[in-house]
Amino acid sequence: MNGYFITGTDTDVGKTLATAALLRALLDAGHRAVALKPVQTGCPERDGRLMAEDPAVYARFAEPYFPDGYPEACCRKFIPACSPHLAAAMAGETLDVDELAAGLEALARGYGAVLVEGAGGCAVPLGNGRTMLDLMQRLDLPVIVVADNRLGAVNHALMTVEILRGRGLDVAGVIMTNTTAPSGKDEALRRDNVMAIAELGGAPILADIPYTPGAPVAEITAHAARALDCLPRPRPVDEGLDFDRDHIWHPYTSALAPLPVNKVRSAHGARIVLDDGRELVDGMASWWCAIHGYARPELLRAARAQLGRMPHVMFGGLTHDPAIGLCRDLLDMAPDSLEHVFLADSGSVSVEAAIKMALQYMQAKGQTGRTRLFTVRGGYHGDTCGAMSVCDPDNGMHHLFSGLLPQQIFAPVPDCPFHEPFDPECFRETERLFRERQSEIAAVIVEPIVQGAGGMRFYHPEYLRRLRTLADEHGVLLILDEIATGFGRTGKLFACEWSGVTPDILCVGKALTGGTMTLAAVLATGNVARTISSGGGVFMHGPTFMGNPLACAVARASLGILKKTDWQARVRAVEERLAESFGPCRELPGVADVRVLGAIGVVEMENPVNVPGLQAFFVDHGVWLRPFGRLIYAMPPYIINRDETARLGAAVHDAITARAHL
Repeated sequence: MNGYFITGTDTDVGKTLATAALLRALLDAGHRAVALKPVQTGCPERDGRLMAEDPAVYARFAEPYFPDGYPEACCRKFIPACSPHLAAAMAGETLDVDELAAGLEALARGYGAVLVEGAGGCAVPLGNGRTMLDLMQRLDLPVIVVADNRLGAVNHALMTVEILRGRGLDVAGVIMTNTTAPSGKDEALRRDNVMAIAELGGAPILADIPYTPGAPVAEITAHAARALDCLPRPRPVDEGLDFDRDHIWHPYTSALAPLPVNKVRSAHGARIVLDDGRELVDGMASWWCAIHGYARPELLRAARAQLGRMPHVMFGGLTHDPAIGLCRDLLDMAPDSLEHVFLADSGSVSVEAAIKMALQYMQAKGQTGRTRLFTVRGGYHGDTCGAMSVCDPDNGMHHLFSGLLPQQIFAPVPDCPFHEPFDPECFRETERLFRERQSEIAAVIVEPIVQGAGGMRFYHPEYLRRLRTLADEHGVLLILDEIATGFGRTGKLFACEWSGVTPDILCVGKALTGGTMTLAAVLATGNVARTISSGGGVFMHGPTFMGNPLACAVARASLGILKKTDWQARVRAVEERLAESFGPCRELPGVADVRVLGAIGVVEMENPVNVPGLQAFFVDHGVWLRPFGRLIYAMPPYIINRDETARLGAAVHDAITARAHL
């Protein structure tokens, strides 16, 4: 949908008249244009129909272009003359932002330029904690602000412009109206209002419509038409894609022959909106981190509040409330005996820090021969050097760097499926290798229960319990990498809870900020911290953006959502829906396995899949999934609904049936 959203600084500022005049100007300029309303209140009833007053004004201005009558222009109509949420409640109904957006898009079909007129100001409530701002974000149209030129206009206009920009919306400009006749006393005030709004708001004054009794169409349209020269034109859908292809290096792809990319305009809930307007159900939660979905109001509010106060300050020698509060929250939620928090920039960096902690711990204990990490094949811990060294050495993504990396000790892949009885034989080789090399081992590091990017395997909780026992018997630390699994992904707050195991060092990241920005943390026991710090020892690690207050504030808000919502029920629902929607794939040729745990669903193929072919197929079918190796999998936001989950499953089933994976 191309066009503009028109909002007022308040109610009764001449917004409908400005919308109608701008509509006529667009029509006169040769555009196939229409003006629409998401909600109209105060509708009188005539002959059993609710009559919308604002579209009647549009119809008067646009009459020559709609000889058969102005089309339906309202998504919802209500009799009470009050705010939309209250009018809906009085009618025993509710308003839903997504439904309003879909309704507007349906009404706009076939028109090249669409004007969407809001109701009152931009913060008018729509119910369920949403406001007109949320609808504006959902539509992502440039916004035109209408301000009545009177005392207080500057304050109201600047506040409106500021809140719009704070929501990431483009302000196309301001239309000034004059709903009352000027007097000799306020002419200077009105001239100054126009200049002050333009200067302080940094937005163009698109038009200054004078007071015109009777609202003559031709005269008001002539003033509004001047706005057309200042309004931003719609961007080409493919703007920037050529530059992206030629100059931007995306992850795990060639710089010269990259995989195709899709340009994203916005995201909301469990949906990604592409630049061409197509919506994709997001089955990846942005590489598993956007657990609450996109544009979550609590996270956005936390970011805006902290951004206005202090986006960053160095953590060396300084501290701040967001970091203190976050670390307190983390320790309250984490397994018992974890007492210290080291904040890191990303998941990979947290693994680096955890490895360094383990090595410093052994140095401080005088066990200088313990310099290796013990892990299992099939794991993935990140892309930095220390993290790469404990990823799968043969089938992972880092075999090119084998000569550079420290040589660690690898046990076989845990071959003990989560949902089957535990076979002690699967641990025998792991135990033998550990006891044989125990004098070299500083720490065991594994992803608990779920091996993520290394293969999406779910292994039995007993395997992790036995690793904990081995580590304890030989004085070795246990590092658990919960970057992918932490904060509810497997159905437990932390995956290690399936085994009843507490690590010595715990890495968390990804979902920590709800997918809003990068942040991770390393949690350690008092024993680890005291040993490293004995004799005046210091931990030798300190990223520049460590403890970033902006990220910490958002992370606190994300953890707050988990605390106040029944996330366990949501994850159980996602698990049931994934099992239901992915289950039919078991019967398809070429499928080796289908497995589900928590909010993770996996279809494993017998052979590697055609990633570009599948990616294109999925986008064409309205979903976003990112296959790799032999795996087609989903780790969606916890808020994904049944219909959206069904779309994921249907797309995967259809792709395999159509052989798009070959």
